[in-house]
Amino acid sequence: MHRSGFAVAMTAVALAGIVVFYFTGSAVRIDGDRGFALLSANEWIPSPLADMFASIAANALVMVLLTLILKSSNILRSTTRLPLAMFAVMQLATPSLAVQFYTGTLLCLTVTACVALTFTCYRAPWRTRRVFLIFFALSLGTATQYSFAIYMPVFLAGCAQMRIFNRRTLLAALLGVITPWWILAGFGIVDLTALEMPRFESIFSIIDYSGTVLLLSAAGLTALLSLAAFAAASVKAIAYNARTRAFNGLFAVLTLASVVAMVADYRNFIVYLPTLNLCAAYQTAHYFTVYRGERSWIGIASVCTLYIFIFVCQTVM
Repeated sequence: MHRSGFAVAMTAVALAGIVVFYFTGSAVRIDGDRGFALLSANEWIPSPLADMFASIAANALVMVLLTLILKSSNILRSTTRLPLAMFAVMQLATPSLAVQFYTGTLLCLTVTACVALTFTCYRAPWRTRRVFLIFFALSLGTATQYSFAIYMPVFLAGCAQMRIFNRRTLLAALLGVITPWWILAGFGIVDLTALEMPRFESIFSIIDYSGTVLLLSAAGLTALLSLAAFAAASVKAIAYNARTRAFNGLFAVLTLASVVAMVADYRNFIVYLPTLNLCAAYQTAHYFTVYRGERSWIGIASVCTLYIFIFVCQTVM
């Protein structure tokens, strides 16, 4: 189950499930502009079919970036593709969200790219351009929805974990935050004096009771699984070298920030769910990697079965 074949199989199952769910017509469309200055991502693609393909492409890109992160950093200290399989089935458990490109999809893709950039800066404080790019992407995302801003302190802490936090890094981060707004205002794309507060609409007001229960079940299971796996695997992670501990530390902060954001901003929790799925996929795979044994496949199969069961319930109900 740690091999590429299992990851490919789970990805194929997830892809087939998402396509089938789309054609059942059960998906609940996320409506309303939630951006400060630019349209939120759910308003970008008017065609539902194109929206689904854009979401699939974005999720595929997240998995590609995750593969590159695992290869280049050897963060799991083992050859495994289990994080890809876990992410696929976790996304499958919320098919109504997986069939559309919205802020949650964009946020997950942005955060994954930022993690990849942050890892390349380990003990390399001269790579301030990459720090600038991280905060540029997050600040630009904030123009479409405020949820991106929540991850700015996470990656600032990540700079400290990568041993690159200094005045130049802080200045690069500050310029990265300012520059997108400077460009948007300078080219007349956005009038900073006419910024509007986003129109909030709770997800609970547009889905029925059974949909709410299943969505909360998927989110609760993911949050519980990520925290439990992190706590269990951290006992072994203490013995890692400084580089691997720093990389795991960034994923730990990212996981905790996503859980806290979901709880604090519960009306908008679906935005943080794909990013939490990414973190949970990593944390779960980390646990099953450090505690790999003859019967560990039972735990992996049980987790995948639970998520597939949640997907089936949403499809048939």
